[in-house]
Amino acid sequence: MPVKDIQQVGAIPLIRDHEGQLCIVLVTTRGSGRWTIPKGNIMAKLEDHKAAEREAREEAGLVGKITKKPLGTYQFWKRQDAHWSLAEVTVFVLDVEGQLDQFKEKGQRDIKAFQPEDAVDAVYEAGLGALIRQAVDFASVETGAPPQTDPATQA
Repeated sequence: MPVKDIQQVGAIPLIRDHEGQLCIVLVTTRGSGRWTIPKGNIMAKLEDHKAAEREAREEAGLVGKITKKPLGTYQFWKRQDAHWSLAEVTVFVLDVEGQLDQFKEKGQRDIKAFQPEDAVDAVYEAGLGALIRQAVDFASVETGAPPQTDPATQA
């Protein structure tokens, strides 16, 4: 079967832990159990940033403020029924303000907050890891805090 391109949107959820350190919230995929960001297909009736915000709410119960401008994109191979498809994900940054007690996919995925470099190591896609680093730097600029990553290690 021919390869079909898939367009998706996703959110990199940023939170602060009890010590004020920036963390990245990741979820596991339902199929392989790999760590990734909340993401899903583009929704015809929603702007892309709103669709990414909805994915974070449905997959992890996360609510907050999302950027209207995308941080960037990354690609990955998505397993379909009888073939693999190349998916491109447009990624937005979500400043997490809380987590709902009940949400659509509760119990279907693991949800965990990672220190930034641990999040980079946990995800499979190098492009997503690079976007996580950019999101940390973006958060530092927005809050006036020093960047959390060493620029010398950036890809």
